[in-house]
Amino acid sequence: MSFWRSLECEEYTKRPLPGPVLDVGCGDGLFALTVFGKQLEAGIDLDEKEVERAIKRKAYKKTVCGSVNSLPFPSKSFKTVISNCVLEHVPDIDGGLKEISRVLKPGGRLMITVPSECYNTHSFFGGIFRFLGLAGAEKKYIDGLNKVFKHHHVDDAKTWEKRFEKAGLKLVEAEYFVSIDAFHAYERWLIPSFPAKFFKALFGRWVITPRLLTKALAPGLVRKALHSKTEKGAAYFLTARKG
Repeated sequence: MSFWRSLECEEYTKRPLPGPVLDVGCGDGLFALTVFGKQLEAGIDLDEKEVERAIKRKAYKKTVCGSVNSLPFPSKSFKTVISNCVLEHVPDIDGGLKEISRVLKPGGRLMITVPSECYNTHSFFGGIFRFLGLAGAEKKYIDGLNKVFKHHHVDDAKTWEKRFEKAGLKLVEAEYFVSIDAFHAYERWLIPSFPAKFFKALFGRWVITPRLLTKALAPGLVRKALHSKTEKGAAYFLTARKG
């Protein structure tokens, strides 16, 4: 996951972040602290344990446990709302976007990352099944991948644009990132990385090896894929403006 997160970090650092800022699906706050290097105004997440970790990290001035479909903030409270790889997991996405629009100030911006349509159409293992003429196996694999990661929405930019419009938001930027080569490298590492889910549950950390060891070994393994460029990507960075 840090492979994918590092690419998201790079995208967020390219753009200004006028405050006050709300982080929807803030998790344990590590991502926001890593990217922005400062305490943001507010964070919200459904997971009580993650909220507790974010509070301990002092990642946000105010951290609450709750849903994007019922944001406990006054209307027109924030100049920026960020949501990093979260909204694809929200079943009632239209309701969530309406709530985000409500708490944004006029002219405020929503900045999100979500999987693109290429997540389904340019899969490494899916491509192998397709090459072998196993269309049924390809579909089962893609459906299974989305089920594991609880993806309700893996869509193109036009679909997101229509959703934004329904919520009173205007799409102003849709940029692919996570190159197809990077996506394939990420996908090949998924199976051996699954034990990390248990580490997270038991210890509150994805990686339990010493951080210095991870920093020494990981860059050499992934640098080439991280910096590869392709016309399309497995994720979008989307920016929408209110009003």
